[in-house]
Amino acid sequence: MKQYFDPCLAPGEDGLLPRTGLLPMSAAPYVLLPGDPGRSKVISGFFRDAEFTAHRGTFATYTGHTDNGTPVAVTSSGMGASCVAAALEELSAAGAKAVIRVGTCGAIQPDLVPGQIVIASGCVRGEGASYELVPPEFPAVADPHVVAALMEAAEEFGEDAAVGLYRSHDAFYMESKAAHPGLRERMEKWIETGVQVVENESGTLFPYGHLLGLRTGCVCVVFSNMFVPPEEQRKNPYGDPTDPEFGPRRIERAARIALRAAEILEEGLK
Repeated sequence: MKQYFDPCLAPGEDGLLPRTGLLPMSAAPYVLLPGDPGRSKVISGFFRDAEFTAHRGTFATYTGHTDNGTPVAVTSSGMGASCVAAALEELSAAGAKAVIRVGTCGAIQPDLVPGQIVIASGCVRGEGASYELVPPEFPAVADPHVVAALMEAAEEFGEDAAVGLYRSHDAFYMESKAAHPGLRERMEKWIETGVQVVENESGTLFPYGHLLGLRTGCVCVVFSNMFVPPEEQRKNPYGDPTDPEFGPRRIERAARIALRAAEILEEGLK
């Protein structure tokens, strides 16, 4: 991939990149990007020979290998576009080649239920960070190799994953059903145009990854359906959403899909 930006971040006196604490050119080629630092540690438990690498602020990194020996890492980004931008810049400077976000989202299409896996093909940019980088007309699309790898991995795991557009935005509670009236009216245009889910990171992840020469993708778990009450939803094939283990179990599945996708990418891009 062509790289439009050449990361030239100056390490600190300790030789480490300032936000993530990573060594330049030390990263694994395939990096999973959850939001929560605690989730980084959980995901590292799925690695072979996992090692703690660094933790500064919201950026907690562990490295290791997948079951077939593909070198991988997980770095938490924190929440929102500006944190993702900083993570991508430093992961690129550290030598990463592909970054796959693993997270949660809110569904806005009526057929999606809690626990469902949704793979992003692209994103409606509603956040602000990407507009600092590219003009409004610039598309936010996931790397097609990553999308294909995630779809193949999901199929291997027997998951009926949805694939489609996300909407990414900055003001978390402005697009939360718990916070403000008029949410349906605010979201109607995205529902009508077939956008699948809402989240906060992919609007920056895709265009900035493109500029940095990173292959990027996103696999998220539906946390809730924003407009269909639980009693009106179709029967949930993923279990009982009120079970405390339901969410962690489904996020684990998304992480394992992302790790398998890294293996597929490694096999296909050699």
